[in-house]
Amino acid sequence: MKNIIQKSFIALALMGTMSCGDDFFDKTPQNSLDPSKIDERLFIGLRNGIYRHLNDGYSGIFIDGYADNGYSRNLWDSNGSSVQGNTLTSSQDYGYGGFYSSIRACNQVIEQVDNFQQISASLREKYKTEARVMRAWIYGNLTLYFNNVPFVTTVANDYPDGLSQTPASEIRTWVLKELDEAIAILPQTNDKGCFNKAMTYAIKARLAYYFGKYDQAETAARYVIDNGGYRLHQVASLTPDMIKDAEYFKKFVDFSAYGINEDTFIKGIFNYQNIWKADNSPETIIAKEFIANEREGNWLRVTALLTPNLVSKHAWATIVPIQELVDAYWTTDGKTKPTLSTMEQRILDYKALSDEVKAIQEANKSTYSQAVNSIVNTLPNKAYMTQFKNRDSRLYASIIFPFSSVSKYRMNEYQQYIPDIVNYGKSGYAFRKMSGADDVVPVWGDAYYTTGVDFPLIRLAEMMLIYAEAHTQNTGYDGTVVTELNKLRTRVGMPEVPTGLSKNDALDFIRKERRIELAGEGLRFFDIRLYEDDLRNGGFKGTEAASVVMRGQIKDVVGNPGATKTWSARLMYLPFPQTALDKNKNAGMKQNPGY
Repeated sequence: MKNIIQKSFIALALMGTMSCGDDFFDKTPQNSLDPSKIDERLFIGLRNGIYRHLNDGYSGIFIDGYADNGYSRNLWDSNGSSVQGNTLTSSQDYGYGGFYSSIRACNQVIEQVDNFQQISASLREKYKTEARVMRAWIYGNLTLYFNNVPFVTTVANDYPDGLSQTPASEIRTWVLKELDEAIAILPQTNDKGCFNKAMTYAIKARLAYYFGKYDQAETAARYVIDNGGYRLHQVASLTPDMIKDAEYFKKFVDFSAYGINEDTFIKGIFNYQNIWKADNSPETIIAKEFIANEREGNWLRVTALLTPNLVSKHAWATIVPIQELVDAYWTTDGKTKPTLSTMEQRILDYKALSDEVKAIQEANKSTYSQAVNSIVNTLPNKAYMTQFKNRDSRLYASIIFPFSSVSKYRMNEYQQYIPDIVNYGKSGYAFRKMSGADDVVPVWGDAYYTTGVDFPLIRLAEMMLIYAEAHTQNTGYDGTVVTELNKLRTRVGMPEVPTGLSKNDALDFIRKERRIELAGEGLRFFDIRLYEDDLRNGGFKGTEAASVVMRGQIKDVVGNPGATKTWSARLMYLPFPQTALDKNKNAGMKQNPGY
C-alpha cells in the first residue's frame, strides 16, 4: 500500500494549495491549479493526497479515552478526560476545523479533475468518485461528533454571510446516497489502498449503523463479508516472543475445566494480536499507511502505548486502558461476566503482591522482572491476579496487565507500574494490541522506535459485528447471526456464542462482544451514544448505553483517581470551538445545547 505515500509526496506542494486553511473561512488561493502544468503522473499524486486525510489510527485510540475504555492523563495529548468528566467547553477544539480542511481538499479534486482533459474520462471519473467517498465519510463523521453542521460541496473563496447549519438527518441521507452512487461507479479492484466497491460498502456499513439505518447497514456489511475477498487474520506459527508470552498465559487458564483446546486458545491470542503487527493482513479493509523511516513512520505506536520498562527506547504510555475495560472481558466460557472482588479489595491485593515482589528484589538484589519471574508459577493464584484467570483470550491479546509477561522488545520482561512516574500511564495497564509491529526501526539518534506497518481503520471483524447487530434489529437473533459471531470466536480459540437469545438479550450480548473485539480502535465513543439515542438505537438502550456506563470514578490499580465519569445529555455531541463560531456570524449557526 506504500504507493499512496510515495506518489502523494510528488504532488505535496499542490495539495498545500488545495487545503491551506483549517476551515471554510480561511481564503483559498485563486487559480492555484494550472491544468497545463499537471500531467497524469502529477494528478495521480494529487488524487492520492486525498488519502492523507484518513485517520492515522493512533489518534483513534484516544477516542476510546472519551468513553469507558481508556484514559489519557495529558490535556495536551487529548481532551478525553474532559469528555469523560463532563467538564468540556467551547474553548477546546475537537478537530472541527480539520474536518473542513479535508472536505475542502476533496471538493477541490472533485471540481478540478475534469479540467485535465489529457487524463482519460474513465480515470477522471474514478478519481472524482474516490474524493466523493472520502468527503461523504468525513461529513458522516462530522455529524456524529457535532450533529447539525455547515454543509458545502463546492469551492468558494469567501462566505461573507457565513454558513448556516444543515440538519444532521439531511446530511446523513445525502451521505448514504453519495456512497451508493460511488458504489455503482467504483471498480471491484482498484490501485492498492484506494477506495474500491467493497471498501465503500464497508464505509457505508459503518455509517449506516451509526445513523440507525439498520436495513442499509445489514445489506452493506453482508456485501463486504460475501464479496470483499477478506478473511480473518491468523498466524502461521508462533515467533519466539509469542512462545515466551504463551507459556505465561497458559498458567492462567484451566483448559480442561472449560473444555477448551489449549493449542487453539493460545494460537487464538496471537491470531488476534498479530493483526496490528504486519502489513497486508487479509482482514484489513481500509488502513492508514506508513513507511518505517523518520518522515513517514508511526513512532507513537511504541512510544505512546508502552511503559518505559518494556522498551529500550523512549516510552510513556500516554493513552492506557482502564479497569472498566478489563472487567468487561468474558470468562473463558465466552458468555458470563467474571466474579470479581471490589475495587477497594483489589487495590489492597495489588499492594500486597507489589510488596512481595519488592521484598524478593531486596533479598536477592534482583531486578523487578527477575523477582516476578521467580514466583511466576504461583502468580495466577495470588489474590490480585485471580481476576485475570480464565478470561477471554482477547484480554490476554489486548491488555498488558500488572505482572504480565511482555517479550516483544525485551525478552523476559514483566509489566511494572510505578504510579509516581507519569510515563507509566495512570491506570496500571497498557495496550498490548496495536502497540508496535514487526518492522520497528530506531530513529532520531536511536532514541525512539518507529514502524511502517499500516494501521487498520476498518476490518472484517467490524463488518461481522455490524451484520450481527443489524440483522438482529431487522429480523432477530438467528442462525446467520450466530454463524458470523462464531467465526470471530473460532479465530480466537473461544467457545461458540450462545443460541436462543431474545432480541434484547442478543443486542446486549452483541454489543458487549463488539466492545471486546474492537477495544481501543476508536469506536466506543460512538457506540455508547448510538445505544443512548432513542432515534437511532432501534428502541433498545440496554446495558451499554452512555447513561449506564459513564458513571463512577476511574482509578488506577493503587487507587489514584483519574477522571470521574459523568453523563449529561449535552455529551451526545461535542461543542463547536468558539473560534469557529466567531468566524461564522450566520444567524443559522448555533452552539450545541448545553455549551
